[in-house]
Amino acid sequence: MKYMGTDTREGIQLVSSTNVTSNTSSVVLSNIFKPERLYMIEQMDFRPKNQQRSLQYRWLDSSDNAISHTNYQEGGQYTWANASNTGARYAADRTSGYINFVGGVGNESDEQGEGRIFCVPNTANEKLSFHNYSYHQGDNGSDGFVIVGAGGARLNTSATRATGMEWVCDANSGGHQINNVTIRIYEIDAQLNKTPNIHQKREGVNWVQSKYLGEVPKGQGYQKLIEVKASDGDSAIELQGIFNSNFKRYIITATDIRPATDDKNFQFQWIDETGAHTGTYSKGYFKADANGTSSDDIVENQSNATLMYNLGSDATEGGHGIFWCSPMSTNTPKTLFFRTLFQRSSVSGRDLMTRFMNGGVCYDDATAFTGIKFLFDSGNIESGIIKVYGAK
Repeated sequence: MKYMGTDTREGIQLVSSTNVTSNTSSVVLSNIFKPERLYMIEQMDFRPKNQQRSLQYRWLDSSDNAISHTNYQEGGQYTWANASNTGARYAADRTSGYINFVGGVGNESDEQGEGRIFCVPNTANEKLSFHNYSYHQGDNGSDGFVIVGAGGARLNTSATRATGMEWVCDANSGGHQINNVTIRIYEIDAQLNKTPNIHQKREGVNWVQSKYLGEVPKGQGYQKLIEVKASDGDSAIELQGIFNSNFKRYIITATDIRPATDDKNFQFQWIDETGAHTGTYSKGYFKADANGTSSDDIVENQSNATLMYNLGSDATEGGHGIFWCSPMSTNTPKTLFFRTLFQRSSVSGRDLMTRFMNGGVCYDDATAFTGIKFLFDSGNIESGIIKVYGAK
């Protein structure tokens, strides 16, 4: 589809944006959420004023008042990139009035916490949100290490609709403040796209291709940057120079990934001007198999971080994934969050089992990476499509 003119609804629409670069007690984002709309909230480069402090949020009504509630309920799981501990599941009732998003973050200049929220705030039902996050924990005399996790929260016992939100550090008490953070809120657009176009025959289509005649205003949604299709014989899909300072967050999709030989692991490496990094990647994840089993684990010191295990090579096998990251950040950890769904090999022990994985891969390095490499642990790539999108 080729459009003439300007359209701000390319992909996911940016509806609110803020950057905090000095000590701030409270960040209030007002009158954002529309009724029954799904939102994605990106949070990047959080650093507290004081050591080992938490970034928290709460929902606000149409008058920017905190919604009255009994409590905020949370649950989730996390893993530590530390050999002495593999993490845990948790549940909490927050009576302080705020939901804990990332906690215990260090305040050194190269430390950070980051993550993403999916939510439907403007509803008369309970306010539910899904979290993915990672952060570099401050040491306070102990080992500083990386934590990656996923969880969810709900605002209990209130039918009041939320139209805004407030972000604070440690319940905005004890002199604790946000020193640095970037917050972007995107609406998963529910409106039909009525922009005049050329060769458009389907009136219900509500998205726009990334290359069309006209201009996209800065910061509006995600822009498609590249699409690469692998073919039999490719040893890797190597995207050099794809990341730059024009975008703060990237989404990468992988579809129909299949190895040329059976029972192989799909992996990645970061790339800078010196080449691919084969250093120590640490991964925390949850997995669920079609036979009813599930578990969580941490894998440390990988030279290539595995995103899908033991993929089959039959024509009907393969895997899909979605990844998001901020590779140009000079803070730590450098995290690639992932969700993958794939068909494992038919060899003994794999049993053609379908597996879902959700987690994050941390690389404890402040290097700004300009590229990424996808490969199997051995052998070539039979098929697969990689797409990269950037967000202002």
